[in-house]
Amino acid sequence: MSLVKSRIPLRADLHDFPKNVFGSLAGLVNPTISREKDTLIIACSELGTAPDAISFANRERFLILQHLAASIPSKAECETCQGLSCEPIQQLFDKYDFRHVVVCGHLGSRVIPYWLQPAAKEVSDVGSFRRRFETGTRSLVDNNYFPNSLSERIELMIFEHVLCQIANLLTHSFISDRVQTDKSSFYGWVIDDESARVYGYCADQSAFVLI
Repeated sequence: MSLVKSRIPLRADLHDFPKNVFGSLAGLVNPTISREKDTLIIACSELGTAPDAISFANRERFLILQHLAASIPSKAECETCQGLSCEPIQQLFDKYDFRHVVVCGHLGSRVIPYWLQPAAKEVSDVGSFRRRFETGTRSLVDNNYFPNSLSERIELMIFEHVLCQIANLLTHSFISDRVQTDKSSFYGWVIDDESARVYGYCADQSAFVLI
């Protein structure tokens, strides 16, 4: 699935993000202080080595984590669901001074369209990834948008899923404390797999725009 759109508008009232949570592209590309491992990228495991090919900055700045659909459990999910934890991410923050956090999805996702299909009884939901998607991103999109086609519905799921994962991260105090003290900024990205172009979330416009 490839888009030629330059802007993907989303509803502004669905997420209650702090005003200072999102950083600017200029601040990411040309930081005041640049150091090794100052940027954490959380990307979908389907992307393979694609996040390693970032060309606008020294690759030594980036540490890349890859999760299924870049999914991150919220604090409440970690407390109520056995086996869920953000401790590995917290340990990385304890080790590195991440000034920038990028949550990265992609338009060629096969996971999200699969999760939209009826679940097979014989397939176990290890990590509760599907359930968390259904109660989070899927519920948010299906209850607040009116897509004209299946492809448009999937597109909305992919873009909103990135924002939902940022919202989940912000429920953890080790993240929210850094945002409140301007120590870390967030960036929401969605890669167009076919063109390699990147959509970046612009909070002022409540839209993903081509970078």
